[in-house]
Amino acid sequence: MSEMIQAENLTFRYTDFSHTTHLALDGVNLTIPYGQFAAILGRNGSGKSTFAKNCNAIALPSGGRVLVDGIDTMQPDRIWDIRRACSMVFQNPDNQIVATVVEEDVAFGLENMGVPPKEIRRRVNEALRMVGMYEYRMHAPHLLSGGQKQRVAIAGVLAMEPKCIVLDEPTAMLDPRGRADVMHVLHRLHEEKGITIVLITHHMDEAVQAQRVAVLASGHLILDGTPREIFVQTEKLHSLGLTAPQSVQLLEALNRQAHAGLETDALTVEECTDRLEAWLKGGRT
Repeated sequence: MSEMIQAENLTFRYTDFSHTTHLALDGVNLTIPYGQFAAILGRNGSGKSTFAKNCNAIALPSGGRVLVDGIDTMQPDRIWDIRRACSMVFQNPDNQIVATVVEEDVAFGLENMGVPPKEIRRRVNEALRMVGMYEYRMHAPHLLSGGQKQRVAIAGVLAMEPKCIVLDEPTAMLDPRGRADVMHVLHRLHEEKGITIVLITHHMDEAVQAQRVAVLASGHLILDGTPREIFVQTEKLHSLGLTAPQSVQLLEALNRQAHAGLETDALTVEECTDRLEAWLKGGRT
């Protein structure tokens, strides 16, 4: 088995306070292999957060099925196995932090699992070092910055030693420095620990750092591929209420206005700079 998460014809309906039924996901087929860094994009109401909750059995399918580490999420006796294999980090870290001391918060889940104290200490220290928060282990979480709180929340799930971490817009409430810190942590977890990362985001500069990007709209999977394959489809993205990275937009604007003939799949500032430099020197990229 090579799939960490396997959604097969996943459908999800919910009823709001006015007793109106809504279709949040409509026949989504999406698999995420072990060890992949995947980003899920979509505007508000696209179904991306609902997909995330189905990966952790917080929400259960109305139709189709979801397998997490080979376990069907509709098996009620396997819920904790699913959540140990695939942990979740939410948008607001204050909703996930429960203790008054950082190291006690990271240890909270382990204590509930009945992990021996010596092993708890080892895992807590390792998780805090991994996210760069070890020196803050005796601090009160409410005194930390937003980015630091989010790193503590990530340490809490990391200590559980999951195979996969699903993050539902974890940087939405952070400033640019906090966002960069969280993304650095995610790359470390992916590269050094081999943890599968599923990042729900609306930030294009975060999505371009993933190995794969899936785009949802109105509960349907619309695009699925590498960042380079996805972000050159600017017209399609615009029709979905999304934008391409600024580097792509700049190169496209030069092609339109100056007939530059530039390849537009430059996803980073560095790639964009190299192409502009070559163009200005009279070369072609």
